[in-house]
Amino acid sequence: MQSKGEASAPHEGFAHSALIYGSDSAFMDVALPFVEQGIAQDEPMLVAVQAQNVENLRAALGGEPDGVTLLSVDEWYETSARTRDKFARWVAERIGSGRARLIGEPPWALGHEAQIRDWARHESVINVAFQDMPVSFLCPYDSRVLPAEIVEHAHRTHPEIAGSEGPTPSQAYEDPYEFCRSLNSRVERPEGEPTTVFEFNLADLHGMRRLVTSMAVATGLPGSRADELALAVNEIASNAVVHGRLPATLRIWHGDRELICEVSDAGDGIKDVLAGQLTPPSTGIGGRGIWLARMLCDAVEIRNGIGCTVSMHATAPEFAVPV
Repeated sequence: MQSKGEASAPHEGFAHSALIYGSDSAFMDVALPFVEQGIAQDEPMLVAVQAQNVENLRAALGGEPDGVTLLSVDEWYETSARTRDKFARWVAERIGSGRARLIGEPPWALGHEAQIRDWARHESVINVAFQDMPVSFLCPYDSRVLPAEIVEHAHRTHPEIAGSEGPTPSQAYEDPYEFCRSLNSRVERPEGEPTTVFEFNLADLHGMRRLVTSMAVATGLPGSRADELALAVNEIASNAVVHGRLPATLRIWHGDRELICEVSDAGDGIKDVLAGQLTPPSTGIGGRGIWLARMLCDAVEIRNGIGCTVSMHATAPEFAVPV
């Protein structure tokens, strides 16, 4: 089985398409030919999609063919930065001199505006992170359950929209820097008064880590996730003191199975709109704090204005259920 679009000339470089589907059959009409062509061309392939889509692909393929890895979203996806890094490493370990194929269906956390923006940034940053890699990346969006805003993000973050007749250019596609800048402009301070306000300097970081860990555990985060959040806050707080300008303040909002930690300072802010989104070079010694925070947190957002504020979100597992 092969769609008309899949018979067209293959991309030489990176190809990034959104598959917006409204039924199981609409998903299969595009995803199955995409997988079958990859098998025919001996291209290693990783598929991480909703469980029902995995079952349908496995049934149509008669199992899991050599060179194809089929996983559910829960088995593959972690934080956006960690997941993007996993995709890149998976490709680098297998690609050789040929191409690879990826299908990835993000775990949109509906009702969590910061996490929705975080995954939208992820979809856009993929265009920068993979731009020099010979990879075909297909990203499904289930329009039956996803709100119009997220479907709109698909058009704005993917150069192509996949269909049964082949891919077509997205008329709404935006440069990743401009797209992320527009999302950053929507970031606001959490509602209500913070549970904790803590002005700090370098000597206070140890006590700050203990405070964040204890509050994260009380929120319902497992011990390892609580430790990761504390490490993320420590990295951003260290940056605020060393590279920003005092006073530096930690504010914590203790919500419904979610902890939001904001670190602010009086400095000039973080100007790089993709700060911490791309894996820093192994030879460098700077630029790793925000990257590490993104690896560890469910969402990291930056507000520049009077000083600079970095917010870190961590959600207890029972709430963070993918769509």
